[in-house]
Amino acid sequence: MNVKYSWYGLALATAMSTSAFAASSANIVYVLDASNSMWGQIDGVAKIDTARTAMRSMLDDLDPESQLALVAYGHRSQGDCNDIEVIAGLGELENQQILDRLEGLTPTGKTPISGALAAAGGVFQTNDAINQVVLISDGIETCGGNPCETAKTLAAMGAETKVHAVGFDVDASAREQLKCIADAGRGIYLDAADARGLNSALAEVTRVAQVVTRPEPPAPTPKAPVRVSAYLDDFDPDMAGDWTVNNPNPEGFIVEDSNLLILNSGPAGFDIEGSENFMTLDTSVLPQGDWDATVTFAGEFKTGRDSLWFGLWKDKDNYLGAQFWANRSRTNTCDSIGLSLKKKSSGTETKFETPLIGDFGCGGPTFEEYDTFMERFALESAQLTLHKRGRSYYATLDIGDGDQDTHFVMSTEKLTSLRSPGGLALSVGVFNPEGAQGEALLFVDKLEITSIEN
Repeated sequence: MNVKYSWYGLALATAMSTSAFAASSANIVYVLDASNSMWGQIDGVAKIDTARTAMRSMLDDLDPESQLALVAYGHRSQGDCNDIEVIAGLGELENQQILDRLEGLTPTGKTPISGALAAAGGVFQTNDAINQVVLISDGIETCGGNPCETAKTLAAMGAETKVHAVGFDVDASAREQLKCIADAGRGIYLDAADARGLNSALAEVTRVAQVVTRPEPPAPTPKAPVRVSAYLDDFDPDMAGDWTVNNPNPEGFIVEDSNLLILNSGPAGFDIEGSENFMTLDTSVLPQGDWDATVTFAGEFKTGRDSLWFGLWKDKDNYLGAQFWANRSRTNTCDSIGLSLKKKSSGTETKFETPLIGDFGCGGPTFEEYDTFMERFALESAQLTLHKRGRSYYATLDIGDGDQDTHFVMSTEKLTSLRSPGGLALSVGVFNPEGAQGEALLFVDKLEITSIEN
């Protein structure tokens, strides 16, 4: 067997075999060369007889839902370039009737390939179907037409219109033109040197002609999660009844002008016992499933050891909280401003830390950088959010109004907690009282919990 793909046909056939869908109801017009050269013999058999045998085999294997048409040329007049005939229109004849008409073809004349391709295009009833043309020829255009341009015009008729070509015992010049026709027609070219090769080529091109080359439909765009406000306290005119103030110091907190003000110069944190004005929310306000809990605030951090905690808290040995801190060293060697996410489970600690400006810990921002940031922070609104997604938690901090010079956004890595360690809690104060001077003042504008529904 001698069957070869052109480089284009091989690439197309490979792509279709891996990414296309098989389809029924293809419209296929076979254009058969019945010019005088088809009397030539291969292995003692006229090429026209070999073509008839190959067509018979192809008809036996054709998808019954595909519709077949047949165009022949060069079979009636010796020198007529208009000797082109639609032997059978789409679906007009039964297979045996088509074979009977093939038997009546007598190779006689010229090779008007361009005109025959145009006639094939006229057979199609609509341009939105799977319309395929299969040209079988043993020679080159001999009537002055431009079959490559005709094939290109046909392929432009519809998204699934293609022109394929089979070269049967052709020389180099004919092979080049037939490849050009297939390339221009967005089809494949197959080369057949003998009867077995023609049978195989015709079977393969018919298979390809019955394949839709449309790409896989795009995956549906995932719907954006639906965000529903599940809880809101905007401190207007007072704190909601769900709050508990632990270790209350009435001199250290007040609700005023729709803000919760918390003032603290002492130790604060989720793992510090006795922290004054440690605010906790009733666990019933947390929704089931995924959620975001956001505290919107501004502050004046002046102790040099300032710390804001927000997250889930059960006791000092069981919590999962985000900490925003600002540490001003006296030696300008260990300044740090950053965000951390810390988990304690039965006293075992896991944490992630993220710097906001400069390096982390020692070797961090200079005095000037630290002071500039804290001055901006005192004027800007900020949001600290704890996100729950499944059993994972992470925190984000957003400071500023979007101005490039004053807007800071940062996130922590995720921590996993198999169980929710308590309810929401809020604490502000000093994380290391030694050497701290002054007070940390927090203005809480609102606390909101948003349910995330996928």
